Parts: sequence; C-alpha cells; structure tokens
Amino acid sequence: MISNNIVNTDAIKKSPNNSYNQRDVESKLNDESNMRYIDIDDDYSTFSSSSADLKLDNEKNKKIIYAGLYWSATYPFKEGKLSKKQKFEVVDSARTSFDTVKIKLPNQNSYTNVVGELIFDGFNVPKFQTSAPYVMFADITTLVMNSSNPFGTYTIGNIKSTVGKISGGAAAGWSIFFIYEDSTMTEKFITFYDGFAGITKNLLDINFTGFQTMPQGNINAKIACAALEGDFNLKGDQLLFKSSNSNEFVQLSNGLREKSNVFNSSISIENSMFYNRKPNSSNTLGYDSFIMSINNPNNSIIGNNTKEATLQLKTYGDRFFMFFTAFCVEVVKPEKTNTEIISVATTTNNATPTTTNEINKIAITESKENSAKITERNVEKSQPIIKNNNQNQVLKTTPKITETNKKVRITAIESPSVSIASLHQGYYIIANVFAVPSNATRFIEKLKKKGISANYFINPKNNYRYVYVSNHSDFNAASSYYNSNLEGKYYGDLWIMTVNASPKSDVVFTKKQTKNSAKTAFNYKPKNSVNNCKKERYS
Repeated sequence: MISNNIVNTDAIKKSPNNSYNQRDVESKLNDESNMRYIDIDDDYSTFSSSSADLKLDNEKNKKIIYAGLYWSATYPFKEGKLSKKQKFEVVDSARTSFDTVKIKLPNQNSYTNVVGELIFDGFNVPKFQTSAPYVMFADITTLVMNSSNPFGTYTIGNIKSTVGKISGGAAAGWSIFFIYEDSTMTEKFITFYDGFAGITKNLLDINFTGFQTMPQGNINAKIACAALEGDFNLKGDQLLFKSSNSNEFVQLSNGLREKSNVFNSSISIENSMFYNRKPNSSNTLGYDSFIMSINNPNNSIIGNNTKEATLQLKTYGDRFFMFFTAFCVEVVKPEKTNTEIISVATTTNNATPTTTNEINKIAITESKENSAKITERNVEKSQPIIKNNNQNQVLKTTPKITETNKKVRITAIESPSVSIASLHQGYYIIANVFAVPSNATRFIEKLKKKGISANYFINPKNNYRYVYVSNHSDFNAASSYYNSNLEGKYYGDLWIMTVNASPKSDVVFTKKQTKNSAKTAFNYKPKNSVNNCKKERYS
C-alpha cells in the first residue's frame, strides 16, 4: 500500500508542501493548525497534489493484478477559521462534487481523470455533520496493468477537503492498495474490507473467514488499515486481534504504533515510516495508513489450521474514522492456483435499489450497537470505473462475468424482472451464476449432495446460467424460504430474482446477524476459496 496526505499545516516555512515532522507532546492537534492544500506539481489543472512511490523487492518477479485507490477527507464546507473569540466559523460554505480526481502513473507526464464511487458521505448524517467525512473508491487496475511500468511514482491530484480551521480538525489523504503475484513467494489468503465506521468506545468486530493456515510451521500474517482523525497527541485508539483458536483478544502494536495509540497520524510500513513520498511528513495530521505484521511468537496468536480470525476496533479517547482494512496470512497451498477478484454495489439501510437493465446487488448486515452495517463487496479484475452523480449511498454497477473457470459470486436482489418464456412466472431463489456451462453443472451436483434440489435457466440478456434452488408463485413464500436459509440447509450466498413478473422493488433483503456475544458487533461469514482475494465492505 502506498499513501500520502493531501492537506498539511502551513506553519513550516509558510508552505504546506514542506514536511511536518513534529511528533512530541508539543505537537498541535488538527483543529489547532491552519490546514492548506498540498500541491507539489507545476500543473495549473490541479489545486492539490501529493505523490508516493511503489517500490518492491525483485520487481521483475511481481505482477500487479489489482489496484484500488481510496481518497477520504473531512469536508463540511470549503473553508473555515477560528475567530478571535475562539469560535469556529465558516469562511466559505461551498461544498462541490468530490467524485473526480487526477492520477499520474509512473513514467507518465500527464494526468488521467478518475471518477470514483461513493462509499460514504457524512454530510447529511447527523452524528457526522460537524466534520462531514467522505470516502471514495476507484478500481484503477486497468490503468496500472496497461502502464509501461507499474513501479515508480504515483501522483494524485484534486482531492477536495475543508481547509483552514474547523472543529475537530481538517484531515485528508489517499491510499492505493495493490495485490500482486510472485511465483517465488508462499501462498497467501488476502481479504479486505472498505466502508466507514466512526469508532468510539463501542466495539467494532470484523471477521475474516474462508482460509486455513498451514498445518505446521510458523504462521506469518499482516494487516493493513487506513483511517481519518488519528491525532498524534490524542491517545486511546486500539486495534485488537483474535483467531478462532485463541481465548482472548490481544492488542496489536509495533515500534511506531503503541497499543494505546495505534492510529497516530502517520504512514508506515511495518516498523518504518514510509518516506518514499512527497511531502514525506512523519506527522500527517489526521491521516493514517499502514501495513503491520502480527507478532505471533510460537504461533500463540494464530495457530496451525486456523480458519477464522477477528479484528476488533475501539477507542477510549477521541473517535477515529476507519474506512479500510485488510488481512493477509500464509495458507495451505490449494490444489490449483486461481486468483479471483470480483464487482460491487452498496446501499444504505432501508434504501431501495436503483433499477438498471443489468444486475443490482445488495447485501446488508446491521448492528444495533454501532448503528453500522457490513456489505459484501466483490471486485472483479479490470472492473470499469463507476460514476456516482447524485452522491447518495444507493450505488449501482454492471458487473462483468468473464469466461473463466471460476464461479461468479453474487449476493443480492436482482432487478428488474427478466422474461423467459420457458419458465413459470414467479420468484426464483438464485444461488449462483456461471458463464461456463460445466461449472453450473458441477455446482448443482454439489447442492444435490447436500440434499438441495437445484436447476438452472439461461438468462437471454447475458446468456449466463442462473442456478436456482426453488421457485415460488407467491413473493412472501419466496422471502420466507430465503430468510430461513432454505430451512437451515444452505448458508451460502442467495438472492431472489423475479421472472416474468413485476419485481418487488420496494424490498431490501438483509443478511442475518449472528450474535455470538454481547460485545460482537459483526459476525459475517461469507464463503471464500483459500487462495481467493476477496473484498468486503463495512460501514
């Protein structure tokens, strides 16, 4: 992961382009600093810009297969100030679209516009209105894979943030998360979540499943995180970890991130500050991004044959805004190596899915404790960048399904209705979609071995095979069977598809929350192949 902040104090030689490196008890908090845009380039088309370098050992052995760009900022308005009466005031109330940024890849002289997808906007959420944080995402895999050389300097420009002084402080930055293949390295399981969570004293649990660690030998694992508002001098931010073979959570830390202040306004890789960037401030004033190995002496934290782990977030100090986390662990080598990265949609609670001529996918798990939700996010290789014009939280996508030997994973309501003359009118519970006929057949055989009767039909819109496990003329009967997980027979991905009838567009199906304990905020367990790269969403 490479990262940088995009706003900085102007106190260092009166320029935000200079590195800010104060990390002691005298370090100012964000709201005490006059924050201005960093703009390192000489390009008049950018009002903000910063850069970071992607450098890896043995680069000739590494092939980039996925690159996801995130940018996030506090943005209630354009500019604020602290008055002589020590009250925060608005200087410029304008707040314009922030879904488009510029990116300059290594060995390129000009920028490319990238349109992102809205993950979260706190502007109209009462408890977040003061700082109004937002998070945007763009899949830039195609841009990176098509470049002449993916290794070198990446520059990101025109990320919008509030500048000046605001209550809680202005903070903004960007991160690119890369996944690469290297045949000389061990097999890895990688899973990652994005979204938004305001972390307070209430616990937030994120579950990692779908893997199995090696049956013997030392187990090596890492996590990656990105967040806003991790002030250096405001302590209390904690990151805890527990695997299924452990009895209790342990606090994570390293030489740069102490147990009681993991999110501390810095960008780091392991125990070293990530300085291959411009500017390379050691104090990034409210923007955190890091990769950290999990200290696992004698496999005491993650043991052999472990199949599940949980990351826990909490703070007893100032809240922080988490929007990305990833988990990487060495695993049993699968019989056949396949790397799968699949596509996306998300929605707010009780929202109606936007209707398109393609597939809309929605899956939500709610938490009353944190007023938050987890939405499964699948990302496919070379997914097109999706523009969200209305900046609400009901997004849509048209996923690509390629002729590969992998099944297509979809968790959703599908809308609108499809017309297939050979089928009876009604509501079909779909378990999977396949582009390759033989894969559909094999999947049906697996279901039958579990005692589940299944069949498939071909959707004339895309010529894909839709495997269904039941069909109903009555919508309530279909939803009841769906919510019962096929009367307890199946806990994989399911959704209801309307065939030859008007869709029930006013219904949003939700994944059921598993409550293991009063402290567990989330326990979402999607299936996943051991070697797959899988992406989820929390919010």
